[in-house]
This record gives sequence, structure tokens and C-alpha cells, in this order.
Amino acid sequence: MSRLSRVLSRGLLLVLCCHASLPALALDFRLAYDRALRHDPTWLAAQSESAAGRHERALGRAALLPNLNYRYSRAHNDSKVRRSTALGDSSRELDYTSYSSSFTLSQPLFDAAAYAQYREGQALAEAAGLSRERARQALAVRVLQAYTDALYAQDEVALAEAHLRALREETRRSQRFVASGEGTLTDQLEIEAQSQVIQARLIEAQDRRQVTRNELRTLVGRLPEGGELAPLRSTSPVMDEEVPELGRWREWALARNSELAAERYRLEAARRRLDQQRAGHLPTVQLFARSQISDSSTETQVGQRYDTDSVGIEIEVPLYTGGRVLAASRQAEDTLDQARHELDATTAALLNDVERQYRLLQSSQRRIRAFRDAVAAADARLKATRRSILGGERTNLDALNAEQQRFEAQRDLARARYDYLLAWLSLRWHAGVLDDGDIDRVAAGFRS
Repeated sequence: MSRLSRVLSRGLLLVLCCHASLPALALDFRLAYDRALRHDPTWLAAQSESAAGRHERALGRAALLPNLNYRYSRAHNDSKVRRSTALGDSSRELDYTSYSSSFTLSQPLFDAAAYAQYREGQALAEAAGLSRERARQALAVRVLQAYTDALYAQDEVALAEAHLRALREETRRSQRFVASGEGTLTDQLEIEAQSQVIQARLIEAQDRRQVTRNELRTLVGRLPEGGELAPLRSTSPVMDEEVPELGRWREWALARNSELAAERYRLEAARRRLDQQRAGHLPTVQLFARSQISDSSTETQVGQRYDTDSVGIEIEVPLYTGGRVLAASRQAEDTLDQARHELDATTAALLNDVERQYRLLQSSQRRIRAFRDAVAAADARLKATRRSILGGERTNLDALNAEQQRFEAQRDLARARYDYLLAWLSLRWHAGVLDDGDIDRVAAGFRS
């Protein structure tokens, strides 16, 4: 094997095999996901939003439960009383303190608005819980996306560095050949030109690596000190399984997708909100019990104290509210129409996403097979080029190009395998069947 081939082979080993000796602190996908559950701001915000939404059930129920309140008042009164009689007008001034204290217990007997509010609160609480589950599943997809992007950027940097080292070695070799009269200046210039191109690509790859690592750090909080990421194994548990037909995935999505279910509950909440506004035209009936103490409550009762216990029914009939009920009802109708359209839009987008991920999964399988063949072909071409060099038909520059093609095929194969895993996880997420077991199966495909 030539010296150039040994250099390039070491570069390939650096990219594809050195991960086998990663330190124990290397970050794998499962650890990244667990850290994201504790750190990712988007997920934490979704948890808080869901926790706030769950209180809607208690808020709606409160309108149907008994209401106990206490009222207290004490005031100093300065009053002038005028009286007209047959004997003429008279007046007197009163200076007294009034006092009132009461407990009132009320229980709604008929309140259509309160009942509608209760049903609305139930629907909103259910939607909040489903939104939280949707966000948790989405987090797994976002972590896998960021993790594989970082791995791919890391591979690009390593490949560019290996290629650049090989080119520098070939430059020194070409210089020696030119000095001894065995080489040509043209080969040397071509190698130098390639070195400049690869140097530019290396700079771009390093920038992409930093960007992807920053995105991953945003999710997980921190990365290992050495920045090691566990690479993808040569085989993965999810890559050999049979994928159901597209129709099954669509059925699952319509029946199980948590985002779609949450939109349905929001539509139900909008219906109940409309009922609540329309109930403004209806009377309300409540049972009440009141215990009240009053002292000098009016000018005619100065110095008189009353202890009064009352039990009864209060009926309130709305007659005119300035058009508020009608306007509020029409607003609620528009909101209900908006919720219907949003549900339709969510359903259409979901089915499109399901089909897109399904087709990406299928195409990724074909790409994996194609790039595996490309890697094998690149290996065969490299071996043939090396034999041609020994026969004087090829130059070391040809071997360098063949080795670069093999590197690129290996990189593209890795990208196709990353895309397959991401499409597999995203498809199960959109279909509403993603669970922790699926996350563990994806994580098993990465070396730690």
C-alpha cells in the first residue's frame, strides 16, 4: 500500500471507527433526550402552559358549587332630616354610626351559563393535557434532529480534515518527485488547487459544526467537555422492521394524534362558549341562606339592632343589557367557525406530514441501499486505481480522488441513515403512536 493510501486510510478510520473508543462521558441520544426533558425551554414552557390549562376544569366547576361569602360594613353618618307637617316644617340633625355584618350561602339551581362554563373548562383541561403529550413527543423528534445534525457536521469536519492532511502529504511527496525530476509541475499545481478548495470546505464545515452544537446545547443544557457524541451503529433495531402501508398511518393519525385530539377539544370548548353567551338571555335561579346583623341601618332605625336569618330562592331575569348578549353571542359564533377551520387545517396538515414522512422513510431506505452500493463501488475503484498506479497507468492524484469519493459515499450513507431514523420517529409522532419504547429503540442504534 502506498504512503498516500495509508494516510487516507487513517483519515477514514478517524471518521468511522475512532468513535469505538469514545470516553464514558460521551453524550448519546438517550442521555440527550433525558437532559432535554429537564432543560429545554420550549418543553418547560409547554409543561407550564399545560399546568395552567388543567385549572380550567376547577374554574368551570366552581360556578356550579355553593358560594359562601361574608360582608361587613361600618360607617359614621351625619344626616339632616326635614319633615313637613300641618303645623309647619321641622328638621333635626342626626349623628350616628351604622353597622352591618352578614354571611350568605348560595347554591345555583338553574344557571345555563354556569353549566356551559363548566363544560368549557372540562374541554380546555383535556386539550391542555393532550398538548403537553404532543410537546413531549415533539421534543424527542427535535432532539434527534439536532443530535444527527451535529453528528453529520462532525463527520464533515473530520472528513475534510482527513482529506486536507492527505493532500498536504501528497504535496510534500510531489515536491520531492519534481525535485528529483520524476514528477510534473502540473500534478503539484492540481494538488495545491484542491488543497485550497478543501480548506474552504473545512472552514464551512467547522462553522456548521458550531451552529449545530449550539442548537443541541440549547436543548440539552450542556455538552461533554470534549464534545464527544455517540455515533450511529452500523445496524439499528428500527431499520430492519417492516413498515405498514400509508393508509394505516393515516388511520392512526386521525384516531390517535394528540394535536388533532386537542383541536377537537378546543372546538368543543368553543361550542360551550357560545352556549355560555347565549345563556345571557335566560333567567337564573339560586337558593340562598343568609344570617345578618344590622345596627342603625337607616335614619328611622337609629339605635335599633336587627338579627335576621333568611332562607329563600332568588330569581334573576335579564331584560335588557344594551346588546351585550347579542354581540357576545355573535363573537362566540365567529370563534366557533374559526375553531372549525383550524381543525380542518390541522387535519389536512397532519395528513400531509404523515405522507411526507412515510415517503421520506421509503426513499431513505432506497438511499441507504444505493449509498451502500456506492461505498462498495468506491472501494473497488480505489483498489483498481492502486493497481493501475503500480502499472504506470494512473497517478497518485487519481488515487487521492478515488479515496475522496469513498469518503463522500461513506458520509452520504451516514446522512441517509440519519434521515431514516428521523423519518421513522417523526412518522410515529404524527401518527400518535410514539412512546418511550420507540425512543429507546432509536437510542439503541447509537454507540455509547
